Amino acid sequence: MKKKKQYKWGTIIPLIGGMTIGNMEATGEKPDFFVSYPAFSGNDNHIIKYCEDVPYYLIDPKTNEFIKTNPEPEEDEKLINEGIEDESWEGIDFISSVCPCAGLSMMNTSTKEGSASARGSDAVQNEWMYKSSTFVLEKLKPKVLFGENAPGLFTKMGQGVVDKLTVIAKKYGYSFSMYKTSTVHHGIPQKRDRTFYFFWKDSNVPIFEYYRRERKMLAEYLAEVPKDAPHTDWTIGYKNANNNPFIQFIKKTEGDNWRKAVLKYTTSINYIMSTNKLEDMLKWAEADFNPPNQKQKDKILKYLNHVKYKKSIGKGWWDATPKFYDDYINAVIARTIASAMHPTEERNLNIRECMHLMGLPNDFTLNSIKEFNHISQNVPVPTARDMTIEVLKFIKGEANLSNETFMRQNKARKGVAATMVSKSLF
Repeated sequence: MKKKKQYKWGTIIPLIGGMTIGNMEATGEKPDFFVSYPAFSGNDNHIIKYCEDVPYYLIDPKTNEFIKTNPEPEEDEKLINEGIEDESWEGIDFISSVCPCAGLSMMNTSTKEGSASARGSDAVQNEWMYKSSTFVLEKLKPKVLFGENAPGLFTKMGQGVVDKLTVIAKKYGYSFSMYKTSTVHHGIPQKRDRTFYFFWKDSNVPIFEYYRRERKMLAEYLAEVPKDAPHTDWTIGYKNANNNPFIQFIKKTEGDNWRKAVLKYTTSINYIMSTNKLEDMLKWAEADFNPPNQKQKDKILKYLNHVKYKKSIGKGWWDATPKFYDDYINAVIARTIASAMHPTEERNLNIRECMHLMGLPNDFTLNSIKEFNHISQNVPVPTARDMTIEVLKFIKGEANLSNETFMRQNKARKGVAATMVSKSLF
């Protein structure tokens, strides 16, 4: 006899699936459904395959209504929209969301207003938050809808977005809160500052716990990855660090203490610039760097001269040089995946290690190494788990409710208790 589920829940725009797996860890159950838009079906594909028995519904972005596909949709795409009218959308406990965050991300340097790549409250990417929130609150009516976004949502840069989200909350009878935290406080050695936003079917928002879970040092945490786990043989950067020109130069300069010497500067070029070794490396690259082909030599010389020029005019430069970490790693993004060095071995991190740093289980796989950037378009599993635990407290009537209809809680600062800023929505 099939065990009755304790909660009814789903995810809208799941992307690779970190949020959903975190939800699963907190509930002990698979979702009842996935809902998304065609634009995200490629990214959603990973979690859809991982939860192959869970229905996946698509929404028309123009009408914000369910799409009806052909009577026999492609099996491998799993666009399961049959039985939409038969699906019960009542009594949903919660829905989680992973809308694109590029509109408020500090990694987005575009300043062209109105463009698809623009940054700020008016960025077009933010429309997915409004569109998906409206769809869920109007049509599915869960007790809680919550999502994850960039830390900018919590700041002045995101105020315009927050204003629009609170209007949506008020329209459908929900209160609204935000919670800023970092994955380093949730059990993984990764400093990934993020903002979670919540719609609560109540006039009062809950006050969350302060999370400061114990975690391992980076090397010890990475040692948990089984040697035979999938994707341990996939590496975007160098499998042998000795082939990297920066590592070669730093080793030549510092000898056996080379790793310790560069570690405090985090990146190789920071070490070069901070120790005034740019001219020395340029001379070395000209005379002693002997890569397999001239193209590689020309590339490093071009980069070093570019840095030299940027410094001369008082500007910064793009830093994709080898990065070194000891206690915890910075946010796992595409650039980190391609340049982060293993803390004890002379190589870059492999794809499985990067997935482990997002909390993804060892049996969770990508289709191709070309999809490595999907890893960073994700919510670390433990962070999502802890947010879900707070949501479940609310659903079970165990939450510590405030007297507010709007609240910000900042738990990202180490050792600092919650900062709460509230206002009335109603």
